[in-house]
Amino acid sequence: MNQDYKNNSIRYREVIPIVFLLWLIATSVLIWFLLSERIEIFYLIPLTAAVALLGFFSGYLSLRVSKKMKYLEIQANQCTTFCQAIRKTARTLELQEILDSAAKIIVEITGVRGCTIKLLDPQSGKMKVRAIAGIEQEKINSAIDIAESMYQKGLMEGEAVLVRDIFLRDFPSVDEESESLICVPLRHEDKILGAVCIFGERGQKLSQDMILILSSLTDIVSLSISYSTVYENLKNLVKTKTDFLFKTSHELRSPLYAISSMAKTLLEGYMGELNAKQKEAVSRIAVRSQILADTVNDLLTLAKGRAEISTMKFTSVDLNRVIKETLRFLEMKIQEKNIRIELDTPTRELFLKGNEEGLRSIILNLIDNAIKYTPNGGSVFIRVYDDKRNIRMEVKDSGIGIPENERDNIFDEFFRASNAKTVSEKGTGLGLSIVRSTVEQHGGTIEVESQERKGTTFVVIFPKKS
Repeated sequence: MNQDYKNNSIRYREVIPIVFLLWLIATSVLIWFLLSERIEIFYLIPLTAAVALLGFFSGYLSLRVSKKMKYLEIQANQCTTFCQAIRKTARTLELQEILDSAAKIIVEITGVRGCTIKLLDPQSGKMKVRAIAGIEQEKINSAIDIAESMYQKGLMEGEAVLVRDIFLRDFPSVDEESESLICVPLRHEDKILGAVCIFGERGQKLSQDMILILSSLTDIVSLSISYSTVYENLKNLVKTKTDFLFKTSHELRSPLYAISSMAKTLLEGYMGELNAKQKEAVSRIAVRSQILADTVNDLLTLAKGRAEISTMKFTSVDLNRVIKETLRFLEMKIQEKNIRIELDTPTRELFLKGNEEGLRSIILNLIDNAIKYTPNGGSVFIRVYDDKRNIRMEVKDSGIGIPENERDNIFDEFFRASNAKTVSEKGTGLGLSIVRSTVEQHGGTIEVESQERKGTTFVVIFPKKS
């Protein structure tokens, strides 16, 4: 909003009541003299002129203020409109949604017949229509081809194009309802991204003022497009990283398991007795290959977890059954550390719509961590219940806990708490990252509460309609 206009309008509004009051007093005096017949003709003429002058001046000021206030109102409306445009285009980072939304907003703001948004194809060097609002696709294609062939150079150099009467005069067969056209380039950091074109309907004269409004709107659209491009690039990088993790871990897993299996075969004497030094060497091979195989398996699980949720098969899974099967699988570890397991689950089956392999991975990681980081003779409490809206699972241990300053990083990939490293060198720091990713794919959330040297509680919340 122009501050000078605002200040001027305030000054005018302050002066008008004073001038109007003087005019009212002068008029009253003149009427009183005329009625009392006490005024000489010599004074009547200048007094009448003064009254008329005051009236004219008051009217003039009122008109000026009215114009300024109208201008300020237009400016305020435009500011409000631009803010709305920013809010609407900022709701998403998906490029097509941004373009479709922007085209509709521009038609709504400018009041034109239609709008198109074109993006520059870096390979062909041509602009292609990506979004349309208010006008048919066939008419848009023809009109844009004509305008682009005539004004492509100007648009590519960053110049706005205003065309009046071109369709009625030279190309009536293209669109009999459109009379004028404005194209404004989409730019970001001196780079041409495309163009926004608006079509004025028959009888609607598009002016230079409209170019200014459209230019402001294209600045917003250009910024949204640039953010969307960054977002798309990040998505592609994540996909590339995920594909690499999946392929690499998948290729490494088989030979590592073969090495581990062969080492165990040698240790068990199936290929002849080994002496002490040989046993020690082969034992190291077996341990290290198993650690590496576990790491590769975690990487593979992580890569699978990042896959699109549509690739996961969801069925009705009994959570109680999966928990009990997991506890049986970990029974040897539980006995070795003399861990007391407390299980609080419903007596009936507790079904959840989900991927059984994914749910098993969540439960296994949480319970295995609880056992690993709980001292010998400690306890692990597992509770599952239905609160009508969600199914909640709690895994609570009496272990080492998580340092307060590290809690925010506990779900990061490859992160291990400092005190966890002192308990066990073995660990990739991928387990909890896999858990969170899988929980989110089921539409759920995971929370953690912990106090160092007193224990940790993980709470997983699954929506019943996941």
